[in-house]
Amino acid sequence: MGKGGGGSPQPASQTVTQTNLPEYVRGDFERLLDRTEAESKAAYSPFTGQRIATPGADVLASEAQVRQTAGQGIQGLPAAQLATAANIARAQQGSQFTPTQFGAAGEFDSAAAQKYMSPYIQNVIDVQKQQAILEDQRQQAGRDATAVQAGAFGGSRQAVQDSMAQEALARNLANIQATGTQQAFEQAQSQFERDRGARLGVEQAQASERQAAEKLGLGAAELGGQQAAQLAELGKAARAGDVEAAQLLEGIGKSQMARDQAGLDTAYEDFVRQRDYPREQLQFYSSILRGVPVAPSTESQKFQSYNPIQQALGTGIAGLSLYKGLMG
Repeated sequence: MGKGGGGSPQPASQTVTQTNLPEYVRGDFERLLDRTEAESKAAYSPFTGQRIATPGADVLASEAQVRQTAGQGIQGLPAAQLATAANIARAQQGSQFTPTQFGAAGEFDSAAAQKYMSPYIQNVIDVQKQQAILEDQRQQAGRDATAVQAGAFGGSRQAVQDSMAQEALARNLANIQATGTQQAFEQAQSQFERDRGARLGVEQAQASERQAAEKLGLGAAELGGQQAAQLAELGKAARAGDVEAAQLLEGIGKSQMARDQAGLDTAYEDFVRQRDYPREQLQFYSSILRGVPVAPSTESQKFQSYNPIQQALGTGIAGLSLYKGLMG
């Protein structure tokens, strides 16, 4: 054999322990094992009852009421929106409103004078002129008679008087024409001013009425907007009341569901206890058996380490030297 060879050393000793049940409990343990095996092979027993409580009529009615309330929206809100939009439109129109400017209702020119002057004024003037001419003719006859009596008819003196009379008649006729025309013009102008003042008064009254109507319309629109807002607030309050009523109804329904669920949970717990009762009994039986004092029996056997070469050579100095030489 080469150096370094050799088998692993055998243990010096080995202990074998055997446990034996006492005879007075052996049958109990065997029956426990049989029952445990049978229980482990038992089929699964599902729970066929109801586990979750069904929502009651109150809960379903509450949900339906909430859906209906959500679908209806806030009563009065569309009317408030329309009123607000109308008020905004009126405000925009009011901001663009241009106050009425009351200027001169035309100028009093020749056309206006012709329009307002009496169409018969010239006839009146002509009559006045005719009267002046007739008066001059009477005066001329008087002057002629005086000249005849004085023996100066046809003389230069009479000619001078006649010339002066003609100039006076012409001036008189011109004054009649000018005075009549001026009076007619002034009357026409006065009538024009009266008419213009009347028109301005009418326009001012109409403008005041328009402004008053506009203010009244804005006031009515504002009042309508306020009423629409109040209507919307009432709609919100009614909606909140509907939601609160639905919540109260839901609370009643959930309380009933909670009681129903407690009954279902109790039924399931009873099922579990009944299902697990055999196992609990086995566990109880096992705990009783485990409490029995069982002293295990122990048997020990000792084995010496065996080396055939060493046994063949024996012991002593010579054998030891040979053993070292063979192992070296």
